[in-house]
Amino acid sequence: MKNHRWMWVEECRYTYSTEGNMVRVFWALLLSFYFFIFGSWVLSFTSLDEGRNASAILNMLKSHNFLVPYYNCQPRFEKPPMLYWVVVLFSGLLGFNELIARMVSGLSALGTAIMAYLIAKRYTDEKTAKKSFLVLLTLPHLWIESRALTPEMLNTFFMMVSLYLFLSERILLGWLFLSLAFLTKGPVGVFLTLLVYLLWRKDLKVFSWRGLAIFLAVGGSWYFYMFYEFGYDYFFRFFVYENVMRYTGQRLTHPSPFYYYLLVVFATTIFYIPMYLKVIKNFKRELLPYLTWFLAVIVFFSLAKNKLHHYILFAYPPMSVILASTIEERYIKKVLLLSAGVLLLIVLALGFYEGLRFTPKAYPFLESQEAPAYFYKSEDSALVFYSKRCIPREENTQKLSGLVITKEKYTKELPECSLLTEGIEFDGKYVLLRCP
Repeated sequence: MKNHRWMWVEECRYTYSTEGNMVRVFWALLLSFYFFIFGSWVLSFTSLDEGRNASAILNMLKSHNFLVPYYNCQPRFEKPPMLYWVVVLFSGLLGFNELIARMVSGLSALGTAIMAYLIAKRYTDEKTAKKSFLVLLTLPHLWIESRALTPEMLNTFFMMVSLYLFLSERILLGWLFLSLAFLTKGPVGVFLTLLVYLLWRKDLKVFSWRGLAIFLAVGGSWYFYMFYEFGYDYFFRFFVYENVMRYTGQRLTHPSPFYYYLLVVFATTIFYIPMYLKVIKNFKRELLPYLTWFLAVIVFFSLAKNKLHHYILFAYPPMSVILASTIEERYIKKVLLLSAGVLLLIVLALGFYEGLRFTPKAYPFLESQEAPAYFYKSEDSALVFYSKRCIPREENTQKLSGLVITKEKYTKELPECSLLTEGIEFDGKYVLLRCP
């Protein structure tokens, strides 16, 4: 009789625990949808990266050529294809629009937060892991990147999965996901993932010949095809021009000072600034692997001559664990509530901003008129996507006859052209002109 009673008590405890876990998972998913996906449909695609990526995806869907990305009637060598492939897969199931395309980044942000939780749970404790998940939800920088049709968030997710598998000594699976990161962003994700593993474990177990074979077979297959199809031109454009020359500054497009990423981190942790001193004073030795991970990413990209804010997304998971190790859950929940309100205001503001934008005003003209169109000293890549036509760049004003897209500051150079429409974009005010 006692045994039956004990079994009943244990069954009740198990049922209660399971139901409690399901409720927590539901709330985690609901919060993740709000912070990483909600409002992704408000803005039409922006320039430059989103428009280029959207155009490459549309070309794949129309041509069924899934190996060579094209933008504006030219092969797009700047980015590997994994982002395009995943969006194509989603589009085949759900259709292709701004929400579906950007959902890849939103779900990648959720996946990144889950992997941060799993790593923190394994190497610290479950309470810290839960809090680190919530901290990641409240970082404004992740709100932006989870709503962008760019490869950085997807790349960070694959890097996180690979690192977790390496640390769990599931080496072959780790190399498989690292090969997906290689197909998403190129060599930088591979280098940083291996660097963090080596700094954490201080061993070479990860370098399995079978793992390397998987990496070359999966991650290298598309690159081998591109070498075969385009030869040295592709190798130079992507590996040398886009990676080596950008890092060393031989190609200087986004120069910023050494401390640039410290400002980015400061801005994205704005809700936790009052806790900085407490976090520093209560820093524990067991957090050293996370600190090393964070610093490795920040220092690596700070040494680069060209800097963009989204390069350092891989630094946020360890940062969230460091913050969560000291900051009370009550404070984090207050930040969660505050940041939810801030995000809602941002989404509403973006809805108003969309009405002022140039792209949604201009593309109806490009769709409805058969006149040739040109970019003059400026480029709005989203118009290539929405107009479903190629728009060449032309710097010779004598050859500009038809529709011309340029910035307002260049209109003085085109006195014979008449204004059709105008609007703003993140990089300035644009105009659409008709030139005789």
